[in-house]
Amino acid sequence: MTPFASPLIYVVDDDSDEHLLLRIVFAKQLSDFRLKYISHGSELLTRLTHRLDGQLPDLILLDLHMPILNGLEVLQVLKNDADWQDIPVAMRTTYARTADIKRCYELGSETVLSKNHSYQQLTHWVRNTLENCTN
Repeated sequence: MTPFASPLIYVVDDDSDEHLLLRIVFAKQLSDFRLKYISHGSELLTRLTHRLDGQLPDLILLDLHMPILNGLEVLQVLKNDADWQDIPVAMRTTYARTADIKRCYELGSETVLSKNHSYQQLTHWVRNTLENCTN
């Protein structure tokens, strides 16, 4: 994990309502985390390439279904790049076919989280994942 005081999480999702919901959840339950909201995969890759935040994220929450580059395409790029392959990625989706879920794991996703799960489950998973990254 980063030497910065607050872990940095990139939320990559084309749904602005999802950004708002996560902003509320993190403010209430994970206020010690810094979130950056990104609307699509190509924006994420630009942000990573140029290290626009001065560091790499500690975790990426990546929507499976997005325009421009979908989550699977972005995940494949991330896990094939030596600088980014160790960043934990959680794929998030409202709906995924079994083949999509299997492909997420094959490409190196830490997990596939349903957007229909409770936000308490999400925050628990985020904390556990970041704790495991520091051990």
